[in-house]
Amino acid sequence: MVERTSSASTRQIREANLRAVLHRMWDSEPVTGTDLIDSTGLTRATVHGVCEDLTRRGWIHEVENQREHGGYRMGRPARRYAFQPLAGVVVGVDCGQHRARATVADLRGNTLARHGSSFSGPEHPPEERLDVLNRTILAALAKASVPPERVLVVVTAVPAPVDAEGRTAGTVNPFWEQMNPDIAGHLSREHGWQVIVDNDANLAAEAERWQGAGRGLDNFVTLLTGERIGAGIVDDGNLLRGARGGAGEMRFLDLVEGVGSAHGIARLARDWAQEAVRTDAHPESTLRDLPPEGIDAEAVFTAAEADDPLAVEVVERLGARFARIVGALAALLDTERLVLAGAPARSCAPIRRVIERDLPQYVHPPLPEIVISDFGDEIVSVGAVWRALDHVRAHVVEIDLGALVAEGSGLV
Repeated sequence: MVERTSSASTRQIREANLRAVLHRMWDSEPVTGTDLIDSTGLTRATVHGVCEDLTRRGWIHEVENQREHGGYRMGRPARRYAFQPLAGVVVGVDCGQHRARATVADLRGNTLARHGSSFSGPEHPPEERLDVLNRTILAALAKASVPPERVLVVVTAVPAPVDAEGRTAGTVNPFWEQMNPDIAGHLSREHGWQVIVDNDANLAAEAERWQGAGRGLDNFVTLLTGERIGAGIVDDGNLLRGARGGAGEMRFLDLVEGVGSAHGIARLARDWAQEAVRTDAHPESTLRDLPPEGIDAEAVFTAAEADDPLAVEVVERLGARFARIVGALAALLDTERLVLAGAPARSCAPIRRVIERDLPQYVHPPLPEIVISDFGDEIVSVGAVWRALDHVRAHVVEIDLGALVAEGSGLV
């Protein structure tokens, strides 16, 4: 029993040392053993032993020395090691109702390739959804010249609640179940990949926490504002999920006076503008010059910038409606910042002004700060890539890249 405990303790120490060295190298330029000793506090023998182990596993490689590097001018130059960001890849997928988009990234999060494919319609069957998703990922990998065997993890975002097992079940909502027809199981069976499925708004919040408006904050909400509203909620530094992954679903807006549904900015801007064009309101509006299918959110916001009266009226209605939504979230969550995100977000400055004007009617100070995301329609893909990288970092001791590096696919 003592020997077993000692062996387990030794393994834990070895794994902790491996993590410390690798995480120090992950985002840095090539380093010497001395650099690693100074930054980790480990002994020289331990550092070089760990570096040999990481080299064998394929995570790092020893680089050619230059005597001028690090001040070495005479004698034996120091050994230098570099992280291999292309030893494997991660894939982040935004699998929405209308389209699937896959992003292939290296182990530092640099995008190698993207590919998108559309579904036949919003009510496509599960078989089509899985087939299009699979082909989209493979096409993105082909663009990056990466064989499927080098994928370490795939993270797929869906517009539905997702439980801890990656499933959407027991929701009594056919749409949600259509969006996630056992995606994790299908991709795992097809390719042997590690697959994580999560809600799209949750991954949008992860993107903001990684590289956006949520950096350094313990309390903020990311609100996807496209066809439907979804919220990714970070509270006290943790992403709120709920018992079955349903935290952040916005069906409660059906009950909020002056709101009545979870329809998003893109849908409402389009529907309200098209409805107004069908009436006699604002006959001078330039939106009347467009065919009905050409009146979308982008056209409305462009017209509003030119002070088109019909478009300005739509923006005013949107701002008033979203002030109530923000007020409800602020009252429930006491959050310090709310991020308007998704494809329409970059055009939402006029809507934000209306929200900020009306919000004091619904919430006592201090009011949450309203900011606009910089990610546009890439936000969910960015969050999916971040989640994939976070998963790889957390499981480095379980991943041996040696066989992948030996394949010599041109990535390293």
